[in-house]
Amino acid sequence: MTRRFFIFLMTLGLFGCDSNLVKDLVLTPEIKSIQLSHFSFEDRQAVFDVSVHNPNPFPLPISKLAGDIKLNNLAIGSLSARSEQNLAAFDTQNVTLPLSLNPDALVNAAQSVLLKGKAEYQFNGTVYTSLGQVPLSKQGELSAQELLRSLLP
Repeated sequence: MTRRFFIFLMTLGLFGCDSNLVKDLVLTPEIKSIQLSHFSFEDRQAVFDVSVHNPNPFPLPISKLAGDIKLNNLAIGSLSARSEQNLAAFDTQNVTLPLSLNPDALVNAAQSVLLKGKAEYQFNGTVYTSLGQVPLSKQGELSAQELLRSLLP
């Protein structure tokens, strides 16, 4: 029994910090939906309510979320938030994410949306857990009308 425990500890010690092993063992959380809950050009901030699904058979403790968002291929903002939340096993939970906006890039992106008549959005980020880093991404498209409706009260 002691020998098995020792082998287990050695294996954990050798591979425990290997992020590639973590990526192979931990399934990527999936963004189910994104809703804009607050937008302020003055404060240079947007707050989103995001439904995140954990496809793993174990809870996923989140220590930090980080990433960038693009609108029509223009980087308009970034996210960096600390968390002490656990995503329950096989469950979908809502997470509130504040996004810092670049006002100049946002104006350029707004002009692009009006010219193209659509907004192609892309979020690429990372969920930091005690198990390692897990990539997280979401992309999609909104019409200019849908985007304006979500920004107006």
